[in-house]
Amino acid sequence: MESVISHQSRIANLSDKHCIFRCGDVMFSVPATTVREVTIMPTVVPVPLSHPSLAGIGNLRSEFLPVIDLEPLIGNQARLSADSGQLLVMQCPLGSWAIAIDKVIAIDGIETHIDAGQRNENAMSVLMGTATYDGKVISVLDVNGLQRIAQQTLEDQWHGPQCVFPSTVSTPSSASKWNAV
Repeated sequence: MESVISHQSRIANLSDKHCIFRCGDVMFSVPATTVREVTIMPTVVPVPLSHPSLAGIGNLRSEFLPVIDLEPLIGNQARLSADSGQLLVMQCPLGSWAIAIDKVIAIDGIETHIDAGQRNENAMSVLMGTATYDGKVISVLDVNGLQRIAQQTLEDQWHGPQCVFPSTVSTPSSASKWNAV
């Protein structure tokens, strides 16, 4: 019985904390309860013809995770350093995914200043607001917005216009339908 109470109090303690991390020259945070784990960056394999925000697919202990790169979404200041070495694995109802980061700084309580313009559920934004930590301004990421953008980008990529190879037959026939990819 004590372990259940202890586990619940740990969750309650995390509910008001954020995972603060560095990606390039910028510090970011996400709610600590959305982070499944932080691990060393595995090999990430690029997905051909994918959006630049999809760094690729990483294999973490036999689990394939889409890995998001913040630079195309945030800008050049979020460019990973050459020695980027960590993966922030996020948990959501649709499954796990990850963010490529340079380094986790801390898990700590921060006072978040929410930008009212960013709180629209339909807004395609990854920034929720700002906060200060250790005398520095950090960007607070909207994990749900980031997931929506990643999911929408991938769906658009997969369901986009189909590529059709040129056919030697000039009129449509049942044989030319096989030329569509």
